[in-house]
Amino acid sequence: MAHDLRFSLLGPIRAWRGEQELELGSPQQRLVLAALVLAEGRTVGQDQLIDAVWGEAQPRTALSTLRTYISRLRGVLGGSALLSVGDGYALAAGESDLAVMERLCAEDRYAEALALWRGEPLAGVDSLYVQAQRARLTERRVALLERRLEADVEEGGHAEVISELSALCSEHPTRERLRGLLMLALYRSGRQAEAIGVYTDTRRLLADELGVDPSPELAELYQRIISADPSLGAKPSAAVKVSHVPRQLPADVADFTGREREIGEMTAALRSGESSALVISAMAGVGGVGKTTLAVHVAHQLVPDFPDGQLFVDLRGSGPQPADPGTVLASFLRALGVDEAPEESAERAALYRSVLAARRVLVVLDNAAGVGQLRPLLPGSACCAVLVTSRNRLIGLTGARQVDLEVMGPVEALRLFSRIVGEERVQAERGAAMDLVAACGFLPLAIRIAAARLAARPGWSIALMRDRLADERRRLAELRAGDLAIEATFALGYDQLDRDHARAFRLLSVPDAPLLSLTAAAALLDLPEAEAEEVCEALVDASMLESPSPGRYRYHDLLKIYARSRLDRPDEQVPALARLLDFYVASTATAFRLVYVGDPRGDRIETRAAGLSFPDEAEAVEWAHDEEQGILGCMAQAAATPGTPLQQAVDLFDLASDVLGVESDPARYERLGDLLVDAAALREPGLEARTRMLRGQIRVSRSLLEGATEDGLAARDLSLASADLVGYADALNLLAMSAQSGWRHEEALEWFAQAIEVWRSLDARADLATGLGNLSRSLIRLGRAEEAIATAQEAEAVSFQVEGRRSPDAAYQLGIVLGEAGRPDEAIPTLGGALADYRRTKQRTWEGATLFRMAEAYLAGGRPQRALDCAEDALAVLTEAADEWGQGMALTVLGRSLHELGQPGRATACLTEALEIFERYGLPEADSVRDLLTSVST
Repeated sequence: MAHDLRFSLLGPIRAWRGEQELELGSPQQRLVLAALVLAEGRTVGQDQLIDAVWGEAQPRTALSTLRTYISRLRGVLGGSALLSVGDGYALAAGESDLAVMERLCAEDRYAEALALWRGEPLAGVDSLYVQAQRARLTERRVALLERRLEADVEEGGHAEVISELSALCSEHPTRERLRGLLMLALYRSGRQAEAIGVYTDTRRLLADELGVDPSPELAELYQRIISADPSLGAKPSAAVKVSHVPRQLPADVADFTGREREIGEMTAALRSGESSALVISAMAGVGGVGKTTLAVHVAHQLVPDFPDGQLFVDLRGSGPQPADPGTVLASFLRALGVDEAPEESAERAALYRSVLAARRVLVVLDNAAGVGQLRPLLPGSACCAVLVTSRNRLIGLTGARQVDLEVMGPVEALRLFSRIVGEERVQAERGAAMDLVAACGFLPLAIRIAAARLAARPGWSIALMRDRLADERRRLAELRAGDLAIEATFALGYDQLDRDHARAFRLLSVPDAPLLSLTAAAALLDLPEAEAEEVCEALVDASMLESPSPGRYRYHDLLKIYARSRLDRPDEQVPALARLLDFYVASTATAFRLVYVGDPRGDRIETRAAGLSFPDEAEAVEWAHDEEQGILGCMAQAAATPGTPLQQAVDLFDLASDVLGVESDPARYERLGDLLVDAAALREPGLEARTRMLRGQIRVSRSLLEGATEDGLAARDLSLASADLVGYADALNLLAMSAQSGWRHEEALEWFAQAIEVWRSLDARADLATGLGNLSRSLIRLGRAEEAIATAQEAEAVSFQVEGRRSPDAAYQLGIVLGEAGRPDEAIPTLGGALADYRRTKQRTWEGATLFRMAEAYLAGGRPQRALDCAEDALAVLTEAADEWGQGMALTVLGRSLHELGQPGRATACLTEALEIFERYGLPEADSVRDLLTSVST
């Protein structure tokens, strides 16, 4: 119910209905919701929302994309929760954590209000609007912290808040209220000298940064502290003196850039340790991501918090001979003033813990091999803190705060590149610079190497260096400067792997897909799923593979190139690709049989593997959409790789095109068709007819009718020559569909009649049902209404015999025919049934098409408002599906509905946009739209 909605903005943008979290979609869609929540029920105009999402960089399709986001949010939140008001939208239900926070603050319940925060506000989205709102919300949080801390100090909790106040003063150095609270807390904790030092630092900072003196209130507090005003609290006793103070940190990097979030989190954690437990921050990440650089930078910021010293050691964990803990302990003890260390490592560890027991020392353990190497080096006192870096995730390090360091964001990466190469040089070639850091995979070490090469070669353009990195085969070789080399960095990690994990590291890089599922990985590795998971998770723990979500794996771009460079044996790569292809074919065939019950194509497939099984068609379609990128990439690789079974790639293309639809990327599907046609001509001429027929179907869906007809004629002749009657009938149907799409209905009737005759002779009832449904569309366009309805009803009856249920395709065709025959009241429920099925199986193009057909029926039935609603939803769905013909049809019926509702201005705009689409593709629908525009404007 709408009244159960809850929203969260004080962290990642999230929403719940009751206890169930809702899926809010893409970052831009989440941003639209956030803007509506921040409006607190007020109407937000379309222009305001577009500005919030894109700012000045608005795409041409901004308005239609916004409509898509609103449509999706309505589907998630409920139609009554998100209202259209004028030319804008408003949230009419739900409560946000921001509203709860303000209510708690009004009741002076500051700790509860602050507990609602879950990190950076509006996390996961970015725009100028977000930055302004984030700054406002962050300022509000700091103000609340000040009020809560003031209450804590006044209630006697001064000692407990010192660490938190110190961290906040570092984050907000010019906030005098925080400085005053820190001075007072220190003084009341018996640390008068430190309180005085805070004022001295503040006065110098304000003079240097702002050119002002401290406020009168802070100056008065200072005077009261130095005069030991009895009303402030007791004067402290003398602090403990430390004779040996090691300062072992390496020099900080002068051009350190970014990582603000990680720095803030780690410094706050290491500063604010509990009195009863040692604070450990353990940082892991792929080689070259900047773990050591960040650790040293953080450690330098923490120097004032650990006045008794800083210890540092490179444990050489990624090399062939990791450092011996006993040797490290001896070195640490000497630095701490112990002249002779015990012989036994256990005694050294005990003495080390004793020496550190009363000291505040920061220990930085860089490049650790594992937990066993680390344990003897951990202090026993909570006064100390430990910062660890390792390529491996140190899961067994009890109590450690784990930090997985990822690559830089694009803005951070470009800023680092600019600091090394020079801002002016980057500004002159900003586009090339962004391409270059992207080619580096936003990996800090790779960016430093590329930037260093450019800095040493002022005559080189950034574009030249970018082009040198464009060839993946040479990219690793190019990323080398002096003693720095990406390939050598990756080799350190690879050399640590045993034989089985090294094999898996290589084979998992074979697919051309951004993500790899666990089941696909098991097929590649030829392992049971449980064993494959153990191998993949071990690679994740070694930072040689990433796992962005459970059961999903990916490489960093450069690491994938390195993994492929180790695939030097074809007998390893080709069989792995063949296993993956076989898995995808078998699983997609199972999905196809659930979605298209009775269609014989699903039963003609031969595979070695059984593939996955699914409980129902919804699960099957969900799996197919999750695996779409992997399926498409695998087909393309199979087409381009001799030795892989091309027949299976063609089978997969046939089945996947129907299960998935092609709306996610129609152009990519057509390019895939091109690859398969070319591969068939070169490797298996017997497959050329089928590949041309499949490509022709894609071309019809994209309104590329000339190419579709060319494919249909070629497929017809090739099938006839090889006596392939099934392929021959399919080619005839393709020619009929191309003619029908071009409004050549008399020609379409001839092709359909020939195809239907062949299907009847073969008793191919699934194909017959499809052909009869298509035929009915041409009959109704030729004015033969009764014949069209009878043909569509026969198609429905045949499909019911095949599937044992009403086919959505047959219902869709019948609904169109009924609507165009002047029977909208029968057409609407018929199309509604098809719509429900298409939504269940996530066939977005057909969902959108059915919606605009329903809009046409509602309009014919005299219900323009319902037609308008359906047309708006159709336009949103078809825009997302990148179906431009469908968008044109939706815009046409939308314009007609608006005209009926007395809104000629908007109607003209919609019809004009539809006309542009139809004219761009030379489609016959343009003529009718021109006529509509004339009637609307008169």
